[in-house]
Amino acid sequence: MNRPIDIEDAVRTVLASNSLTAYCRPLPKNYALPNILVSAVGGSQDTDWRGADVLDSFTVNLTSRGETEASALEALRTAIGVLQTAQGATFARVQVNSLYSWGTDGSRPDLALCSATLIVSARPEKIN
Repeated sequence: MNRPIDIEDAVRTVLASNSLTAYCRPLPKNYALPNILVSAVGGSQDTDWRGADVLDSFTVNLTSRGETEASALEALRTAIGVLQTAQGATFARVQVNSLYSWGTDGSRPDLALCSATLIVSARPEKIN
């Protein structure tokens, strides 16, 4: 049987293995800065014309928090580069859909916050 991978944890693992502080929801009460919050916000599944080759495409939001705008942006840009480097290995495809949207963290307005949206495609995992 095929089932979609846990894309949030897969992205977090790739980022963490490249010395980035990354979390999946919920964001812990105490966290290191700068950091990346990985959130899956949708996706789709495609098969080839034979119905044999399945590829899941996830919409993933990366939200970077930092003490300054520069540190938040630097972490986000690095995270995007790391994920693009994982294309062809961990992930089948990594496509940037939206870059550098600035925002405010309602619970921590003292922090800089910026985000990007990516489409990350991966093969499903096979289980018995």
